[in-house]
Amino acid sequence: MVKDPVRRHEHAVSEEAVRERTGRSREEWFTALDEAGATAWTHPRIARWLGEEHGVDAWWCQSLTVGYEQARGMRAPGQRPDGTFETSSSVTVPVAVESAWAWCTEPERRDLWLDEPIEVRGQTPHKTVRWTAADGRRVLLSTDALPEGTRGPRTRVAVTHRGLSSSEEVAQHKERWAARLRRLKELTTGD
Repeated sequence: MVKDPVRRHEHAVSEEAVRERTGRSREEWFTALDEAGATAWTHPRIARWLGEEHGVDAWWCQSLTVGYEQARGMRAPGQRPDGTFETSSSVTVPVAVESAWAWCTEPERRDLWLDEPIEVRGQTPHKTVRWTAADGRRVLLSTDALPEGTRGPRTRVAVTHRGLSSSEEVAQHKERWAARLRRLKELTTGD
């Protein structure tokens, strides 16, 4: 079972990190946003206000905006601004990026670990491949070469499944992708 497939902002980002990187606590920011009327604003407007009015770094603008929207019931944990959800899983496989890429793009190899038909929509060689999954939703798979370890080359393979309709569906898909990626790792270990 995948641990904690959908986390709230306060569980993903510590209070200490918020204060250290933005100069205020999460609640201080949320109070300032409430006073500005931000519960009636869109996600981009909230983030823009944090950056333009308070000089918050772009990454922290997005992070605080998500946390605020969750805290004020404007967005469920894991929910995207368009109302959909997405889930990601990753694994580090003990092979060079070229080999990992082959396992992800060559149909006969891919079929050994991926238990559903997919439609390839596009790719950037040795970086990303975009699929349409059997459920009609979009999947992005990426490969990323990691520094070589004492046991040889390593590659991170990450999958993001987009367009999910609920946090329950996120948990289900996260578990399925984690199992698939574990199988990929088993197969590449003998490569």
